[in-house]
Amino acid sequence: MRDRSQEPEIKSHKTRIPTAIGFLCVLCVLRGSISSRAAEPEVSDKEMPRFTAVEPKDALSTMRVRPGFHMELAAHEPNVLSPVAMAFDENNRLYVVEMIDYSERRDEKLGRIRLLEDLGGDGVYEKSTVFAKDLPWPTAIFPWKGGVFVGCTPDILYLKDADGDGVADEKRVVFTGFAAGVPRLNVQALLNSFNWGLDNRIHGAASFNGGRVTPIDRDKQQAPIELRGKGFAFDPRSLDFVAENGGGQHGLSFDDWGRMFVGSNSHHIQAFAYEGRYADRNPAFAMPAPLLDIAVDGPAAEVYRVSPEEPWRVIRTRWRVSGISSGPIEGGGRSAGYFTGATGVTL
Repeated sequence: MRDRSQEPEIKSHKTRIPTAIGFLCVLCVLRGSISSRAAEPEVSDKEMPRFTAVEPKDALSTMRVRPGFHMELAAHEPNVLSPVAMAFDENNRLYVVEMIDYSERRDEKLGRIRLLEDLGGDGVYEKSTVFAKDLPWPTAIFPWKGGVFVGCTPDILYLKDADGDGVADEKRVVFTGFAAGVPRLNVQALLNSFNWGLDNRIHGAASFNGGRVTPIDRDKQQAPIELRGKGFAFDPRSLDFVAENGGGQHGLSFDDWGRMFVGSNSHHIQAFAYEGRYADRNPAFAMPAPLLDIAVDGPAAEVYRVSPEEPWRVIRTRWRVSGISSGPIEGGGRSAGYFTGATGVTL
């Protein structure tokens, strides 16, 4: 369910396309002076209609589900808003990352961690507590020893509730340097997808912003660890941090044998043929890239959607094809029908 209060208002007759809708950032660079509203394309209410919010009790009836699968409503507004990541702890409590400040409002630090509890044991989370707040663009979470590690560029934080009131009163930075040196953060390329590995470490995707990461609680003279084109892993006990296979944008998963899979917006599933450290130790020997597309239908694969195309996407594509605004013309000028925003993979 979408928190409509957090979405930019669409004005009548003459407006810009909203730069944050759903889970995709859309940046339209218009010709001419930005300060000149006369140079902006016009959008009518008919082209960009308002959609009435669906009540939680009616939400499931709006979705078509493949035979053999079913959906259940576990939590909804106002108990949770704008979720982008979640993780269960050992007590079946659910920690949810709320990225309310997506995508232009990082400086306002509206991001939060919500703690949801199922009091009745029926799979519905009726108790909701703001576990932590004032976070800029939080994107990943993993429980550990009564607290949680939280990815919040440029840091990985550790947050813990010491007095049992459901609110974190311990907060410390354990790693820093994600996206170091990036002049302007790409909100779609932040660290993400904390996963527990068979090696008893927490693994994550550094995404395209990369970084030069340093553990805070260890030797201050330690050289920063370069994450360009890499993923990472750390031991939550010793806080040993290493670079490892990576290169995906958003999403990371392991199969039963510990093989890693990632993805990016148009490449919905990719696998690693070998550990990148074998090539790194002998850079003079040119080895093929370990990251491979494994989808039978390849990148930007067809998506056979049954819902109508989003009006903003239709307009944006038309503007780009006609040259009214700049930006990549994807899918041969189609506005939908193929992978454009894959953001997760689970094996």
